Amino acid sequence: MLTAFGVILFLSLGQWQLERAAYKDEIQQKFESKLKQNYQALQSGDSLNDGDANELLFRKLTLEGRYDNAHSFLLDNQLHGGKAGYHVLTPLQLNDSDWIILVNRGWVEIGASRQRLPEIPQPRGGGRISGIISVPERSVFQLGKVALGDNWPQVIPFIDFDALRQQYSNRLLPMILWLAPEQEGSFVRVWKPVWMKPEKSRAYATQWFAFALIACVLFIILNLRKVE
Repeated sequence: MLTAFGVILFLSLGQWQLERAAYKDEIQQKFESKLKQNYQALQSGDSLNDGDANELLFRKLTLEGRYDNAHSFLLDNQLHGGKAGYHVLTPLQLNDSDWIILVNRGWVEIGASRQRLPEIPQPRGGGRISGIISVPERSVFQLGKVALGDNWPQVIPFIDFDALRQQYSNRLLPMILWLAPEQEGSFVRVWKPVWMKPEKSRAYATQWFAFALIACVLFIILNLRKVE
């Protein structure tokens, strides 16, 4: 009974990893396809709304608005080159609209101490912001909740639009604009649609299937010894 449970569990985990790999392949292909397109200028934020999030995924857009640099967020637990750091998220008030979108301006190193947050300089350039639309996927492993305070910039463990929208009277769009690498800025920008390659998920699937096979072999060997 215990062996059967283990085999079923290992097979289920292997199948789940294969499904994750297929999903990542689909996302990667969509990302690469959209990158071949030119930036599309949107003159009004009214063309963006909650229902457009998935439709706009990985679209290259040029928006017009003004940064609220004084109320930036620091997305914690971001790695680059083996170093820990933050992603700098700054609200952008879109022109001719009530909508606000968070702009991911890139990665900054955490520094010598978490008690001393990095300085967030005022963005350079005019009111035209180019970038790639991203819709963060909520992980099943995210624990806790985002609690906002009065000190800025604020460190957040993950992007929780339900919590963040309360800060902006539900005017915050449920999407992120990855600032274009060629746009002026002070932070590192290397955008990836998935943070673990599909090959790794397939490797994990192989391991789980191997565990299932080993469990079956051990079960057969142990029972043959009993018969002898």
